[in-house]
Amino acid sequence: MISESRAFALLVELYRRGGRITPQGERLIVSGATQALSSDIRIELAHAKPALVMLLGGHGESNDTRDGVPLSGAQQEIWAVEQALPGTTRFNLTSNVLLRGRFSTGAAADALAALIERHAALRTRFAQAPLACPRQFVRAATGVAADIERGLQRLPENAGALLRQIALEQNARPFDLAGGPLFGLHMLTFGDGHVVLTLRRHHIASDGVSFALLVDDFCRFYRAFADGDTPSVSPPLGYPAFVAYEAAALERQGPDTLRTWWRDALGGSAAYAEPSIAMDGAATGSLRFVIDATTTGALRDLARRCGESLYSTMFALFRVLLEAHEAPGAECVGVDASMRDAAEFDRTVGLFINRLPIVHPFDPNAAFVSMIEKAGRKVRAALAHKWLAHHEFGSLRRTRGQPLFSYLFGFHNNAHATFALPDCRLLERFAHREHEQDVPFVCYLTDVGAALSVSVAYRATPQLQTLAVDFAAAYRQLARFAIVTPDIRCGDLVASLRARRRSIDADRRRAFAEFKRRRPAADGGHANA
Repeated sequence: MISESRAFALLVELYRRGGRITPQGERLIVSGATQALSSDIRIELAHAKPALVMLLGGHGESNDTRDGVPLSGAQQEIWAVEQALPGTTRFNLTSNVLLRGRFSTGAAADALAALIERHAALRTRFAQAPLACPRQFVRAATGVAADIERGLQRLPENAGALLRQIALEQNARPFDLAGGPLFGLHMLTFGDGHVVLTLRRHHIASDGVSFALLVDDFCRFYRAFADGDTPSVSPPLGYPAFVAYEAAALERQGPDTLRTWWRDALGGSAAYAEPSIAMDGAATGSLRFVIDATTTGALRDLARRCGESLYSTMFALFRVLLEAHEAPGAECVGVDASMRDAAEFDRTVGLFINRLPIVHPFDPNAAFVSMIEKAGRKVRAALAHKWLAHHEFGSLRRTRGQPLFSYLFGFHNNAHATFALPDCRLLERFAHREHEQDVPFVCYLTDVGAALSVSVAYRATPQLQTLAVDFAAAYRQLARFAIVTPDIRCGDLVASLRARRRSIDADRRRAFAEFKRRRPAADGGHANA
């Protein structure tokens, strides 16, 4: 029998030649240019079918002698941290919802088992032999029990606090990467028809899009089981296929070519200021606000005028805001790059994210529209060279041991992850993402209808606290300035924000002085004259 490592090498070669392979029932359909797919590789693929079935997301017999496949670039980074910090919960992802209605714990438990049967990433284990690279092994589906806990007769008054408490408690439970599974379900039921449903997953096997896929599938399976039906759990393409696709893309572009491009893009080993935000022991904070539909629509129009995306426009606004606050290390901002290039991975659960540094020097004399265009060009160029693993960027800098960037800006792409269960009403939700705390200041945008929701997570250092306190109002004001006068100099945008801050600070000082003047005297309760 051909080993998994050989089957994986065949997949890499197939993708490198521009070919594709998809499972259809018991068959494997290979497609591509005839001249690229020789008879030799077709014959080898046919001989490797049993191993390929497991790698492509199908089911096979568990075999402890299997040799597994490599980790993706993003997985390697998480694995390294997991080995350095045994028992860490840093990459745990926990989301929960409060439901009310006729909820079936039995249907939910069956839906969990169906999820793990359908998605290879959830039944993957990780191991590393001495002096060898880590490997991942897709296991056959096995029974997984959901956690069911009976709560009080009535839901406590502060439901939001309860959701946060449960999420933190569940998040504190480490995953066993060597044994799995990498997904769990906890249910807390109350006598008055309320239930808190908590989904736990490990980031090495799941990203934002994956969570949306899991929620969609969970709800579909739940509805079927609640109706007494047996849902179809035919698997999508397995994550190891993407690992092969990534390896082929890296081979095509050439690792050395990518390193050279990124070294130039970063401006040499130390062209931009090193992040100087000390995070040790700093508490975390968060905020959330909405940019209304009218403003968002006008920003979309501005983006179209520049021939760019809304993302590039919002990125440029973010960069100006950092400059106005004299944020240390603002010249380099991280972005999340989606690696789901091929349509066959649209329904695959796994880790498809690479974080890229965008070095964007600030030019006070440039018009804001030109800054949008420049941001778009830089982001597109970075995405065209995205296959270099994030952990390799550190070797391109002179200073080591610090984060590559202090700011992360991106779009959350799992807004459609909505729990819709029959006879149940969604009352509240909460998400805990500890891994986002690795970057001192994280800003994500999410489409909410015609508007934009903005969520920020940050370390409460003195510099970032100042930035966070003013962030919502400043971002909105900056957007309005850009809409009304898109050709304004970037330096004038910064000056307007700083003038606003000075005015606010002066008002606060006057208000505090007035408060001190009017407060009752300590000796007899008389106001000061």
